[in-house]
Amino acid sequence: MAKISLLLFVMALVASLHAYEAHRMGKFDEAIEKDLHKAEAQIEEDIKATKTSIQGLTTEMKTLSKSEEMLNQLGKDHKTDMEVAPYGKKLRTFSRAAKNVTKAPPAKNKKPAPPAKNKKPAPPAKNKKPASPAKDKKPTSVIQTILQDFGLNGGRD
Repeated sequence: MAKISLLLFVMALVASLHAYEAHRMGKFDEAIEKDLHKAEAQIEEDIKATKTSIQGLTTEMKTLSKSEEMLNQLGKDHKTDMEVAPYGKKLRTFSRAAKNVTKAPPAKNKKPAPPAKNKKPAPPAKNKKPASPAKDKKPTSVIQTILQDFGLNGGRD
């Protein structure tokens, strides 16, 4: 009788282990699907930011090419001692347009400027233990880590 009860107990343990693993795999699949949706959303945000950055750069390029043409024409006219007064109004309107282009807001995914070189770093705090890097890092999914390695998530952590 003891052997049969032991056998039934072992079979119940095996059955509960199989049920636990099946339930865990279901949660794992849901987590992967959730991570995929987050990754897709991050990629879409990066694409949008890149498109706006490209549009800003193309407008700057157009402005710079116009300024180059205008300056070349002005230089040619100055060399040939032609009247440069008609360029005054064009240059004023162009300089206003150039200022507006350069005042465009920075892209969202741009990294901040490095600190000034002449500033001295703050002295290290005394009697403090340095935080371990393992405690400071957030747990990330495998997909987010892969995206970060390829640089597809805009440098987000």
